[in-house]
Amino acid sequence: MTATVSSITRAGTFEPFDLQIPRSEIYGHSTVNIYGFQSAVTTTQIPLWENATAYTFPSSAVVMTLASSSASDTAVTITINGLDSGYNQISEVVALNGTTGVNTTKSYLRINSLITTSGNAVGNVTAKNGGTTYAQINAGFGRSLMSIYTVPNGFDFYLARVDANSSFNGNNLNYLFYQNSSVNSAGVSIVTTKAPFTAGYSVRRVMPRKYSGKTDLQFLFNTSASTAAVNVGIEGYLIQSDVTTNVTP
Repeated sequence: MTATVSSITRAGTFEPFDLQIPRSEIYGHSTVNIYGFQSAVTTTQIPLWENATAYTFPSSAVVMTLASSSASDTAVTITINGLDSGYNQISEVVALNGTTGVNTTKSYLRINSLITTSGNAVGNVTAKNGGTTYAQINAGFGRSLMSIYTVPNGFDFYLARVDANSSFNGNNLNYLFYQNSSVNSAGVSIVTTKAPFTAGYSVRRVMPRKYSGKTDLQFLFNTSASTAAVNVGIEGYLIQSDVTTNVTP
């Protein structure tokens, strides 16, 4: 008898919903994991990404130029995941040429992540247009860490978990604020969460919060005083809402 790799029980057919989704067992469903980190968060509210600054989205779909800060990064490929002018999902693999910029073949309205496909860059890798950085991989990390995400057209994102940690020790003099901010396709800006915390912040939603397609999400942080290192892990479900859009048979 040939053994079959399966995570369902031998006596039945039960498998947890949260395991079926990453195994691509449920049509139109996938998981989204968003990670952010910044070692120098101050009293100015920012998303957690590679630069301790506010983030600016492109105003239109543009070609991105990828380059490393090290001339030796010539055997590294990067996958860029983003959205086109219609907020539809697009991606491509770009081979770095050291400090010489390499243009993408596609135009990006949004970048949701940069992930190393092969090789290990020794420099910082940036995706820029017109001198503005839209995504970055710091040396040694292998992927972008940005608490920024845009929901693709034809899908809904259901936010299920947020976990943040800081370098603060929990005294009452230094603490942080966490803010969940979204801008929908009509340009309406909404703050759904504003919460103070010290060493850590954790939320598990019994009923995940829904964000519709074309919504920009930023998970923002700032300190009450001083400077802190902060990381965040965000998890949710991306579920297809429009059967005529982004369908993969």
